[in-house]
Amino acid sequence: MNETYISLRFEQIEKRFNEVEILIKLAVQYQSDIETYQSLCRSAHVMLVSHFEGLYKDIAKDIIDDLNSRSTFYEIKRPIFKTYCSYFIHQSESDKSSETIRQRLWEAFKDYPCKLDYGPFLFVDNKNPTPQIIESILEKFGIKNFFWSLEGSDLDIVFEDQKTKIMKLRNKLLMYCKKSTQTFPYTVDTSIYNPTLKENTQKKRTLWEDFINNFLKERHNIIHGHTLDNPNDHESLLSAKIKIEIIIFVYIINISSNSSPIIYLPE
Repeated sequence: MNETYISLRFEQIEKRFNEVEILIKLAVQYQSDIETYQSLCRSAHVMLVSHFEGLYKDIAKDIIDDLNSRSTFYEIKRPIFKTYCSYFIHQSESDKSSETIRQRLWEAFKDYPCKLDYGPFLFVDNKNPTPQIIESILEKFGIKNFFWSLEGSDLDIVFEDQKTKIMKLRNKLLMYCKKSTQTFPYTVDTSIYNPTLKENTQKKRTLWEDFINNFLKERHNIIHGHTLDNPNDHESLLSAKIKIEIIIFVYIINISSNSSPIIYLPE
């Protein structure tokens, strides 16, 4: 197979977000019928969160499938191998004992084709989607402080009232993701959106985390029947959809950039 697993995912990504847009457009047509309008908006809200959750899990699986089909254990980066090793190491093991086991596994596996399991990379205690779960998955691929790195980047424009520029950014990230993940190793670089390094700055909660947490809380209230009111009208839902598309594309950029194999030159 020439195409990568992650590159094949984009058709489904666009299909998922198109489903949400269909509901939003239908809601616009029923603005004069308040009950139908609110029902359609709530449905679009719930569907958007469901697709968001499904995508970040499927994308991680695609990355693992690409590594398994095209790499040896010797070529994968150490943070990824370390996460895989947790499949074999009991939580009660000491740090020293765990490191010994990892080293023995490395010596045993390094010359063999990569056969990573999804479990260690996707297991989380809380199954509901949160920014912390996204960061937890990315940390297992060696990426730390994902949302904190977005603060002060080119993505800040998303929280300004500049619809044309936001759509331009969304389209730019989508096209870049498609092009840079077509082949393996990927040719992805996070510099496309100018993330920020804040090594000497105290970490704080970002606008991205606030947005996701609030949107998820509203969805929770809808599905558990805590409210029949409409927390978002069609315009705010469309804005939320674009934000979530952007965060998915940036998630892809980070996870694929950090998962490209180590290339060793012959001695």
